[in-house]
Amino acid sequence: MKNLKWILGLISMLAIMTNCTKELDPMAPGPVDPGDTITGMNDLVIPESFNFETSQDIQIVINDFKSTKADGDIKYEVYLYNSAGSVFSTTTVGDDGTAIDQSGVLVDVLNNLNATQITTDPDFNIDITIPSYYDTLYVVKNNMGHYTSQLIPITSNKMTISFEDDSFESLKSSKEDPTAMLYAVNSSRDLFSINPLTGDIEVLDDLPSNTGGSWSCAIDPIAEKLYTIGISYPYRLYSYDLNSQQWKNEGKTYYQGPRLGYNINDGMLYYSFSKYVLLINPDNGNMISYYIVEGLHDLDGGDLCFADNGTMYISSESGLYKCAFTSGNTIQASRISADNLPNYPNSLTFDQNQELWWATNVWDDGLGKYVGKNFIMDTVTGGFEDRWIFENNYIHDLATMPLDENQIPDTDTDGDGIIDFYDEYPDDGDKAYDQYTPSVYGWGTYAFEDLWPNEGDYDFNDLVLNYRYTHVYNSADLIVETKLTFGIKNIGGSFRNGFGLELDMNESLIQSVTGTNLTAGVVTLNGKGLEANQSKPVVMLFDDAWANYPSDEDIDIIISYGSPIETEDFGTKNPFIFINGDRGREVHLSDMAPTSLANDEYFGTQDDDSNAATGRYYKNTSNLPWAIDIVHDFVYLQEKVPIIYGYNRFAEWAESGGQQYGDWYKDQDGYRNNQYLVID
Repeated sequence: MKNLKWILGLISMLAIMTNCTKELDPMAPGPVDPGDTITGMNDLVIPESFNFETSQDIQIVINDFKSTKADGDIKYEVYLYNSAGSVFSTTTVGDDGTAIDQSGVLVDVLNNLNATQITTDPDFNIDITIPSYYDTLYVVKNNMGHYTSQLIPITSNKMTISFEDDSFESLKSSKEDPTAMLYAVNSSRDLFSINPLTGDIEVLDDLPSNTGGSWSCAIDPIAEKLYTIGISYPYRLYSYDLNSQQWKNEGKTYYQGPRLGYNINDGMLYYSFSKYVLLINPDNGNMISYYIVEGLHDLDGGDLCFADNGTMYISSESGLYKCAFTSGNTIQASRISADNLPNYPNSLTFDQNQELWWATNVWDDGLGKYVGKNFIMDTVTGGFEDRWIFENNYIHDLATMPLDENQIPDTDTDGDGIIDFYDEYPDDGDKAYDQYTPSVYGWGTYAFEDLWPNEGDYDFNDLVLNYRYTHVYNSADLIVETKLTFGIKNIGGSFRNGFGLELDMNESLIQSVTGTNLTAGVVTLNGKGLEANQSKPVVMLFDDAWANYPSDEDIDIIISYGSPIETEDFGTKNPFIFINGDRGREVHLSDMAPTSLANDEYFGTQDDDSNAATGRYYKNTSNLPWAIDIVHDFVYLQEKVPIIYGYNRFAEWAESGGQQYGDWYKDQDGYRNNQYLVID
């Protein structure tokens, strides 16, 4: 045993001299002494029981009341919410050409979809894993296009939510006019309808007196409400019930914007100015998410709207654009109109035939005033033709109230009992919806030191691996497939490390695992694609990280099941690396047990202070780990820079046992020293 420890010590000393090859940025000033790269780390006073966890498990208990007006499933979605956000400022030009400076705080919810449930059960639970720094959940109930939502402060690991009974019914059957109508508003406080077949106008009402008029409107065709936002501060949001013809002050948006559209697929108002698109809750005017538009040739004026297939179109003074929602908070706009339009479209709306109408105001020399003008545009070529001119009414925005009483068809293409409107896999009867860790667009990160059982330099950059886990559920709320998505962010040394994931579940449930990339001949797989001779199922991503790096492509591992499984059957995940081709030399997160193939002779040697009898693993005597799991996209450290130099709040987080600065890894004021980080 003594000889083994001596040999391991010699190997580890050689590793220290050969492994880390990248140098600290010579332009970066700092207190880092290359001769002692762990200065200050072992001085931290860290609770022995602290396991450096950055996530928390939450159970949401839904107590609901089914509507007597709608039958079948209801869709619930859970989003992560944190009100801190980031500050922005911009210059906005309205439809009158006046520019104003605006600033605010951008928050991100709808890009943080974590969980979905489609159910007929009024009482059920949703179990989720979320970053521990989140203080609020945003829960949306979608009852056939009627949306209600709640912001729920996270006060414990089990929270109960109740929604009121849905009380709604369509009054369209009482309408005598068989034509889908266009509705328009302007800065003179006019609200009027336009018959698209005849061009006839009917003035319906004045906008509320304190709006100052409006440059924007949008219609929720399910609730049959028209929304408009005033052009006077604080830019109030109003709704107009098209049946009762009553106005309601919904809240204050605090932003001036000429573009407004309603998205039937999420129940949000999309309110846009300059390069920003804010998602506004129609119930109160509050911003709950945002996008930044890339590709607009000009940022001034215009409008936005949605086609039936969910495609968003946006206009500005430079013409008409088709939009694609890309990763994160980005919209990519592609110009359809080949040239700038002669009069920029300040209004956009699709009619029930999916023809795109736009409007503008032009100066009429004969009348000596501005008049409203309507056009129909081809969304493929950008060609357009005149339709109506309104001598006594100019237009600042248009919206459509379709004639079709059944706005949400009950089509179920794949016959799985989930209508296409809810179904994320409408053509696959075995799949219905997804749940994510950490979120639909978010990444978590595993960051490893690879000199174990010797201390490293605590830069946690020897292997930095992004991850996102997706469970695919069927209509019976059972998991039918799990996708493990990974991306290597950095390899901080010369070691050719492997990566695996042990699952605390019954291997008999797993039918197959695909996507593994083994190139070094170190790992043996069984017939299911799992590592052979393990007591628990182990999924191997690769046996040599360098064979997969660098690459712009993510690595997808697909786990298929013999029969659909319950959520709790999946169990916990235990990620690890094995070092430089030595399959038995595993490094796990702190207090996570090794797999059956680990060489336990390493434990208790050099700087390792593991104690299997007490469940203590992969910590040194100062309780420092060799690996951390950050439920966020981690900006990793430069070579030989301990994490406490790049992240100012890490020490306080660790010494408090995770009670303080749970968001230590975020880009908040005073949290980071960017000169020690590798910024993309």
